[in-house]
Amino acid sequence: MKSLRLSIKPSYAIAAHCVASSFFVTCLALADSLGTPPMTIAQPIISSLNCTQLTNRRYVVILDRPANRLPQLPEFLAIAAIPCGYLNISMTFFGGFDTVQSSTFRANQLRALGLDAVVHSFSTKVNNIPNNLQASVVLVELSKEPNMAIQQVQAVSGKSAFLATFNNRSVILAAPLSSQQSANEIAAKLRGQGLAAQVISASLIASPMTSPNSSIPTTPALNPPTTKPTTSSTSTIYRVLVPNKDANTLKQLRKLAPDAFVTIFKGKSYIQVRTYTNRSNAHRERELLNERFAGTILIQD
Repeated sequence: MKSLRLSIKPSYAIAAHCVASSFFVTCLALADSLGTPPMTIAQPIISSLNCTQLTNRRYVVILDRPANRLPQLPEFLAIAAIPCGYLNISMTFFGGFDTVQSSTFRANQLRALGLDAVVHSFSTKVNNIPNNLQASVVLVELSKEPNMAIQQVQAVSGKSAFLATFNNRSVILAAPLSSQQSANEIAAKLRGQGLAAQVISASLIASPMTSPNSSIPTTPALNPPTTKPTTSSTSTIYRVLVPNKDANTLKQLRKLAPDAFVTIFKGKSYIQVRTYTNRSNAHRERELLNERFAGTILIQD
């Protein structure tokens, strides 16, 4: 079977490259990196970690909404939220799991709050995720004016959209990692506006493997061979939390960290400023913030 390929370009580069048949992704520079991530897509401002870096377990639970735009969550969910980026979107990661049952349980906890949580796998193609929790992607056929088409798709769908190459043709990728129900609703709305939209399974999108001798990742393939899941557990995450004393505190912190958001820890309101994988860096951040915001704490997952 002929291999299909999907590639993505940031919207600001569309005019010059709208007919390209493949793409190069630019690795996001991270101050606190876990190593070369399986997939990173260039974006001017994005969360401090890529979602793929947060776990190498078989399943993940994720929302295609930034953490700082989430409603108030119960403590057990709020403390699990980690801002991250996948494809061209700022998302929120809610944990990596070894079984579909445990990941489904977490996703349904979020669904009960009206959030469009999905279960996804970054490393393997799995087929046992319940249909209502499977992640989908909306593809829109590209018009002669790509920039205008992207603006139209974003206005109609209410989701971010950007240029991609699918099966050797240019398309617009919208609503990545939305649930099938949400993706179908978005596609129907787009078709109602005269746009040719279709829904594909997000399991078709695989993370590219990066050559050790090259700094340019390869194009992510569709329909990749299934690989065995790794057995190592989630990496340790350190969170820097500032006491949420008043609305002005959040405003001040978002000048330093745009992704800062309110969370609950041990029944008290805090603002999560950043997450780290290096304890020394996290401790240094905590010390600096504590000089301005007394009571700043560091917690470890």
